[in-house]
Amino acid sequence: MNSFDKIKDFRVLFVGDGIIDEYRYVKPRGKSTKTNTLSVEYLKRKEVFRGGVWAAADHLRGLCAQVDVMNGASSMKNVYYVDEVYTTKILNVHEVHQLMDAPKDYDIRDYDLVVVTDFGHSTMTKDLIERVSKESRYLAVNAQTNSMNLGFNMITKYRRADLVVIDELEARLAAHERDAPLEDVILALGYRNIIVTMGARGAIGFDGAFERRAATTEHVVDNMGAGDAFLSVVAPFASAGVSMKELLRIGNAAGAIKCGILGHRKSVDRQSLEAALV
Repeated sequence: MNSFDKIKDFRVLFVGDGIIDEYRYVKPRGKSTKTNTLSVEYLKRKEVFRGGVWAAADHLRGLCAQVDVMNGASSMKNVYYVDEVYTTKILNVHEVHQLMDAPKDYDIRDYDLVVVTDFGHSTMTKDLIERVSKESRYLAVNAQTNSMNLGFNMITKYRRADLVVIDELEARLAAHERDAPLEDVILALGYRNIIVTMGARGAIGFDGAFERRAATTEHVVDNMGAGDAFLSVVAPFASAGVSMKELLRIGNAAGAIKCGILGHRKSVDRQSLEAALV
């Protein structure tokens, strides 16, 4: 049985913050002549994507039998002003929106795997963290550091996690270690299965022994959501007992695919993932 066959019948529940990502395309015009203000021309073209936990869940819809999402009562809307030519983000404006529909609750015990994408936007309360920690058969977690929660959304909120996937900054902030070797940081955090992503430098994993793997990204269109794709795709394979060495190979491939996608126009799918793993 190959690795994909091991996870095809999985029932997966994603829990976390819903995010709306809006890309407004602009033409930079330089600096205002009277103030130190960046001047751009809005080109009256935009794209709106469902991001956050919704986008993370989409990466598994073609890999696992059932994928459900449990999000909070509000969502964060991120409005990006994007240079149309180079697709680089110039400015990000955050807005909190209340959702029209009441969030749906799910029986966590019904799922083979629970994946928590904690962006620090209020969904993952202490009570919900305690609940997923107690009721999940297998729990995979990311607690993201971003500009809205810097220093206040640490992975250490989760005392139980069967798999942790965070980036290097998130790991160092959680361990209060800016300069120590990354291996020492990982050991200080104390999780039995942890992967720390390092962007263009690849990823390092620990499951009792350390594994490293170089990144496979050759061309970055947009790095938004690459870490979420890594977590989403790796989580079911980890719960199925796939080796850390193979998890790093799969995760790096998923992250590389996502880096080639603008916004959330597409998700990682089985066909692209298998092609990247050849």
